[in-house]
Amino acid sequence: MKHRRFVVVSDNHGDMVDAKASAALSAFLSDFKPSVRVHAGDCWDFRNLRRGASDDEKASSLEDDWSEGSEFFRNFFKGGTENHFLLGNHDDRLWQYRRSATGLLRDYASDGIKRVEALCRASKAAMLPYDSALGILTLGKLSVLHGYHAGASACRQHANVYGNCLFGHVHTAESAPVASLEPAEARSIGCLCKRDMDYINAKTGKLRWAQGWAYGLLFDDGTYHLEQARNINGSFTYATAFKTI
Repeated sequence: MKHRRFVVVSDNHGDMVDAKASAALSAFLSDFKPSVRVHAGDCWDFRNLRRGASDDEKASSLEDDWSEGSEFFRNFFKGGTENHFLLGNHDDRLWQYRRSATGLLRDYASDGIKRVEALCRASKAAMLPYDSALGILTLGKLSVLHGYHAGASACRQHANVYGNCLFGHVHTAESAPVASLEPAEARSIGCLCKRDMDYINAKTGKLRWAQGWAYGLLFDDGTYHLEQARNINGSFTYATAFKTI
């Protein structure tokens, strides 16, 4: 049966990217050579634009965040023949400020949106909004989204709404099936950012975070084979060859 190789990544968070995780992904892309490449959101952190941002967050460099996120974006999509970028809630801060802010912030947001759109054009990546209905990418019988639920029950909540799906947002690597005539399972695919970020340091939720990504095969009849690569004791292990019998 004919198939296409695919990869889905999420949550590198601009200048908060983890260098070892990013290097491992680059090695994987070179080995696996997926034609379908999906970034499921939060390519940039934009912590400066977070409502209620701390003084330290407001003082951090927007340019560093933009530069590192953009470099990751270009490197990830290079070599893909079907590229998709799904806005995450952090990326969407630009769109929020363009709608509601005034003065310099609105101008910065408008300029940032133009930059993102230019990156998408240069990388031939189709962009989807951060929207629980319009931001869903369909790959045969598999859906990809950034994520619209959080917490320990996020996988089950996404499975109930979207069926078979992959999502980022929560930075964990876990799955949950739901009972139905057509079996459905949601998987959170992990993140590519550092675990120790200031805003999460005092919260135990970060102890569930895992670095990694999802990948596999998309078959012509809409079915798929799914794998996950994740950081275990500082190393990433992945398969590059499959056999169907």
